Amino acid sequence: MKKKPTDTKGINRRKFLKSLAAGSAVAVPGVAGAMHGMGGGGMGGGGGGGGTGGGGGTGGGASTGAFQVPLAIPPELAPVASDSTTDYYEMTQMETAVEIIPGTVTTIWGYNGITPGPTIRARRGRRVQVTQHNSLPAGVSTHLHGGEIEAASDGHPTDLIPPGGSKTYTYSNIQKATTLWYHDHAVDETAQHVYKGLAGFYLLEDDEEQSLNLPSGDYEVPMVIQDRSFNADGSFAYTGNQSGELGDTILVNGSVQPYFEVANRKYRFRILNGSNRREYVLALSNGQPLTQIGTDGGLLESPVDLNEIFMSPAYRCDIVIDFSQVPVGQSVVLQNLDGSGSTAEIMRFDVVRSETDTSSLPATLTTIPRLNPADAVTTRRFTFSRRRGSWVINGRSYDPNRVDANPRLGTTEIWELSNRSMMNHPVHIHLAQFQVLDAAGNQPEYMGMKDTFVIRPMQTIRVIGKFTYTGMYVFHCHNLEHEDFAMMANFEVLP
Repeated sequence: MKKKPTDTKGINRRKFLKSLAAGSAVAVPGVAGAMHGMGGGGMGGGGGGGGTGGGGGTGGGASTGAFQVPLAIPPELAPVASDSTTDYYEMTQMETAVEIIPGTVTTIWGYNGITPGPTIRARRGRRVQVTQHNSLPAGVSTHLHGGEIEAASDGHPTDLIPPGGSKTYTYSNIQKATTLWYHDHAVDETAQHVYKGLAGFYLLEDDEEQSLNLPSGDYEVPMVIQDRSFNADGSFAYTGNQSGELGDTILVNGSVQPYFEVANRKYRFRILNGSNRREYVLALSNGQPLTQIGTDGGLLESPVDLNEIFMSPAYRCDIVIDFSQVPVGQSVVLQNLDGSGSTAEIMRFDVVRSETDTSSLPATLTTIPRLNPADAVTTRRFTFSRRRGSWVINGRSYDPNRVDANPRLGTTEIWELSNRSMMNHPVHIHLAQFQVLDAAGNQPEYMGMKDTFVIRPMQTIRVIGKFTYTGMYVFHCHNLEHEDFAMMANFEVLP
């Protein structure tokens, strides 16, 4: 087990990371080929990441046409062993050569050599242990985003697995059913590591959710939306822009603007915005509403029909689309209303067959107990801003040796999050799921239980939550370049 962040006293953050980087990369061609359709389209464009707009793109990069390849579904990982309480998994983080843009080769970093990584499907109340082996030339730290996790397995940014090393993460799965995701969280290098491919789904199920008879099996589809730019040779054109990286090509599950053949029935889509900076506004081209049934922390109390859905980086959105409203032989496009050019269309659904639909969409999905602000033992205030060329919280850059909050185990707190910059900040707090007490406009994006919340320029939101484990955790902006450029802070939950 690695030392706590406080044991890195006197070590500069970048030196700390680079001291663990050694060895050379090994390409493993063909591993990602297990996920059919790792190719597809995309041209130029931009938008998102703090408002509507164009831009982005490097010009002259590799590209191809939209809707040329089928949607790839990440394979589900089988445990290597199981006992009465726990399922055991193994993963290797490795460098792999894959074809994303036809006729070119892209070097990715992937869990088991694929991006997105294999999906883990877990059960509430049943433990999961994942041993991560690092075959990459840099230190890594795997964070289960949205999980209520003991500190030793949370993937703290300085708790790195060195090249050639391994670490076992234990997930107790005490929370309600939800869509979680795992990704790299290495200090100062998260953005580039995720951009290279280090992300995957972790789907937590429980009896309540399964009793609802929602679309399942082939009709339950995890989808991560990302944007990337490519050089002419197919390599990633990553710039490390401090404002956040905007790509000019939209990927869904590692394929460029794919198509997905569906039946004329209901489908459940577990959608993740896995982009570094880009925001999306999802809508269907035929004007049909999207039925949202869940968010970061699990199911909503009731389905909500929305004409469009805003998605910030790290947001999860669980939706149902009923394709019985689309005639067989026709198509509907999932659009990004916040995009332009090649970033305005995400993927296409082709209705190709008729099927009997035995799934349900109940009017009541779950009950979410409301946390009472009167029970909060304190209100903490954090301001996110730009200072002397750095992204800061309460005027200070991230220091692994400093602790900025000390909640007590089991207590309820209110955190007041303010934005005093001119960019959006999607703030992610580790360990807990929160409820949004108030925000400007009461946007639908704040429904249900949340672990990530966008704070818009010159606005403030208040969130309320409880802390379920002791130890050292972090909170930060999930514009990943903002995080890497020091918009992050430690908090330590005390007994």
